[in-house]
Order: sequence, then C-alpha cells, then structure tokens
Amino acid sequence: MSSDHVRVVHAADIHLDSPMQGLGTLEDRDLASALRLSTRRAFDALVQHCLEARPDALLIAGDLYDGDWRDYATGAYFAARMSDLGDAGVPVVIVRGNHDAQSVIRRAVTLPPNVHVLSADAPQTVTFDDVGLAVHGQSFATRAVVTNLAQAYPDPVPGLCNIGVLHTSVAGYAGHDPYAPCDLVDLTGRGYDYFALGHVHAREILSPAPHTVAFSGNLQGRHVREAGPKGAWSATVRPAAPAALDFVALDVARWQTVTVSADDLADMGELVAAAGVALDADGRLLVVRVQVVGHATFTCEPERLEAEVRAHGARRTIGVSAVGVDLHPDPLRTALPAHQRTQLADAIAGAEAGALLDLADLPMLLSELGHDYLRPAGLDLRDPGTLEELLAEAAGELQQRADGGLL
Repeated sequence: MSSDHVRVVHAADIHLDSPMQGLGTLEDRDLASALRLSTRRAFDALVQHCLEARPDALLIAGDLYDGDWRDYATGAYFAARMSDLGDAGVPVVIVRGNHDAQSVIRRAVTLPPNVHVLSADAPQTVTFDDVGLAVHGQSFATRAVVTNLAQAYPDPVPGLCNIGVLHTSVAGYAGHDPYAPCDLVDLTGRGYDYFALGHVHAREILSPAPHTVAFSGNLQGRHVREAGPKGAWSATVRPAAPAALDFVALDVARWQTVTVSADDLADMGELVAAAGVALDADGRLLVVRVQVVGHATFTCEPERLEAEVRAHGARRTIGVSAVGVDLHPDPLRTALPAHQRTQLADAIAGAEAGALLDLADLPMLLSELGHDYLRPAGLDLRDPGTLEELLAEAAGELQQRADGGLL
C-alpha cells in the first residue's frame, strides 16, 4: 500500500567495538575503561531510540563494524540487539562500507529475519509494502571500491517512498578515502525522496530539496578530531517532497577542544578558573583538550596549569587529554591597571610643552644633534608651535592607547 510519508532512522559509521584513540594520556583509568565501551553503548542508545520511536525502518549506511571481528562476541552482540528490534517490528536495512566490506568480515553469525544486508554484487531493492517504502542500495564487495555505484541504482518504485542507501565519498572530502565516488547529481538524479549516506564522519545535508541527500556522520566520536555531538537522523520522508530531518544525539562520550583566552586575565588563578568554567560535561563522558591562547600579562606555569586543570576535570569525571599553551607576551597588548590609566590621563591633561621639554634648551639640543637630523621633511623643530602640535598629537595617541588597554 502507498503512504503519504514514512519515518526512518538513518545512522552510519558505527564502527562497533572500535578502539578509542588518545586514552593513554588520561589519568583516570576508570574513565578510560568506560570510554573503550562507548561505541557499543552508543549503539545501545540507537536501538533504544528505535524501540521508543518505532520508525518504519532503521537504515545503516556502511561501516557498522570497524573491521574483522577479533572474535564472535561483536557479531553475537549485534544479532541480539537486532532481535530486540525484530520483536518490536522494526526492520533494519544495511549496506556494507569499506571497513566492513564483504571481503573484510570473515566471520558470520545468524541474523534475525528483520535484518536485510544488501547485496555487494549489484544494487538491490527491498520493499515494505505495508508502510509504502522502497529502499535501494549496494554493499561494498571489497575495502576499496573506486567505481561509481550510484549510477547503477534502479529507478524509483512508483507509488512508494523511495530511499537510497550508499557508503560514498561523493565528490571528495579531506581525510576520507575516495570510495564509491560520485557527483551530487548522480544522487539527486535518481529521483529518490531521500538518499542516506555514510563514510563521511561529519553530519551534513548535501541537498535539502527537492531530493534530500544527507550524511548522518558517525554515531560516536572516537578521538579529538571527531569532536562535538554525534548521532543519527530521524527522517520523515514524503514522496516528491523534501525530507524533514531531526538530529538525535546518541553518543555517550564526547570529544571537545576548549580554547581559553588569556587576554583579559590577571594571573594564573584566573586562568585556571577560566579553563575550569569551559569544561562542560553535559551529562556525558567527556574528553577535552584545553588550548590556552592570547597575550598574557603574567608568567604562565604550564606544568601547574595542566595539573590543576586535570584535577578540576577529575572532580567532574571529565578526562583532560592534553593542555596546550600558546601565549605571546606583547608590550603593545599589555593593559595598564585602571589606577595607572587614570594617573596617565591626568598627567597628559595637565602637561604643557615646557613641562616635558624646556624650550629654552632646544637651540642647544639642535646644535648638538644637528638640525637636519631632528627635522623631518616639512617640520621645523625650532618653532615652539610645531613642537606643541607634535606633543598634542602624541598625547592624544597615548591617551587612546591607555583607554583601549593597548599600552
């Protein structure tokens, strides 16, 4: 039967049981142990979301696994979670990517009937007539697929919502191998109502309308370069209309880089406090790299700073992976204390040319240094009026620097 819309959850790049990177620098061993389980716990959160939302299908766009399993435990865990979705009536459609290509995963377990792993030999279509949905996709046969798979995807099935699932670099992304490369027009030109993509670990909508194309990003960040919220798209898909996408954060651990400016801070105590305020766990396991930048009016003690920031993080179950310091003392960026700025302003206001330089001594000075040396082009420093003008101009610039904290 046809439907005016379907609801799907689009996830990708789960990398189940993948090792986390950068945990060796964490002092909290319990936190490090918990982080090592985060890809599995994030997948639990994905399954729980599907059990609560009851979408018409869960779509996984490649790299469910991080590579061949070390043992059968990874596959057995996945099959058990799929059985939970099967009991709830939620079908699952999967394409393999470069990390879990058909040639990469050598072991296998029996999957429940609600799970459809699409063929690596040619594009395959699975239809769910009860909800009006057709899902098209093709798995990777080998790790390095360099052909354009999208060009061979079939035409839409009339009367159904049509969704394509593909693991691809599209036109190319920095840091991602150019697998199953294609142009955006290859995807929008299929005429599908939604294209669910995987491979790129950043969440992005490539085409909002009329044929929606999107990367969900990976489900769980695994190192500091995969920072920020991670999760899946909850998509409401209608025939011949833009899909409505809602991001669902499902990560259980989050990587974050915090930048702390020292420009307006007076001492090490204020710097440590500012770094502590910047740490926000948001109820999740958090691993933070702290980077201190700017111009300091005080001497920074990196070893003390790192020790205090790590201690502050430990009290809040926040792992601090590193503390970097990139400070540049610059006299032109050193702010005068308020009372000194006031004193300077008073001195400038009360100054007269004769108070700073006795004009009676000027002829002798000119004689000693040489008139040509002291007189720039167009200025006669023997003229008291010229000197007063220069003094007024310098005083104005000095006052401006003092008011702006640039002294």
